[in-house]
Amino acid sequence: MKKPTKLLIVDDHPMVVRGYQITLEQIQEDYHLNLHSCNNCDDVLLKMNELKDDFFELVLLDINLPGTESNSINDGEDLGMHLRRKFPRTKIIIQTGLNDMQYITNIFNSIKPEGFLIKSDIDEDVLITAVCRVLNNKTYYSERVNNLLSPTNFEDIYIDSYNRKILYHLSLGSKMKDLPNHIPLSLPTIERRKKELKKLLGVPEGGNLELLKMARTKGFI
Repeated sequence: MKKPTKLLIVDDHPMVVRGYQITLEQIQEDYHLNLHSCNNCDDVLLKMNELKDDFFELVLLDINLPGTESNSINDGEDLGMHLRRKFPRTKIIIQTGLNDMQYITNIFNSIKPEGFLIKSDIDEDVLITAVCRVLNNKTYYSERVNNLLSPTNFEDIYIDSYNRKILYHLSLGSKMKDLPNHIPLSLPTIERRKKELKKLLGVPEGGNLELLKMARTKGFI
């Protein structure tokens, strides 16, 4: 008997999870799908610790999840990077409601997902096609993702994990002088990175307020 294919749906909206489950039940027999779900980052971390060597073959991940209660994971992108590091053989399909080019390109660089879906593009056919292609060792990116990425220079707009942590701690109200207590970088390096972030996000002369507003608009915090 063929081994079941374990698939984890991660979304903080239970109705969305249920809708995906109902849709994927149409191919459940073909792929021997064993469907599971989590509604937050904390539950995913628990499964990662519990399952270890028997983790999921595929994770359908909502990238816009809030972080863990302990702040060890900042958001869904942070969770995706953690999944990729700990379980490199697990395939990941990202789903997001945001369609900003910088944001999407950043996720491609940080997680390198096998699939990427804009939520407004998702219907039964798109979801089933994406899951089938990825389980067959192919990639699938929804139409809007392909349109956004086609002219993009990834390296020019990549915001790495340190820059995301700078944005995150500034958004919590941390002072610049205190950031080296949270991020393993010197204060001059953090200041240089903040200056580069402002240029990258289109507010070169702005202060923290303008920087954080643009970062929120583009989905980085």
